[in-house]
Amino acid sequence: MTQVLPRRSRPAGNYAAVALFLAVYVGVLVFVFAPKDIFAVQSPTALLQTD
Repeated sequence: MTQVLPRRSRPAGNYAAVALFLAVYVGVLVFVFAPKDIFAVQSPTALLQTD
């Protein structure tokens, strides 16, 4: 006689944690490997001097 093993249902919290980890990981990779011009920020005094 064969026994059927009960299926373990994974809580949604595990998927949410994995999704959050992947989002942060990809965000860090984008920030690290992006060209430096994308995140360059000028100070307001530098903007006033260019006018």
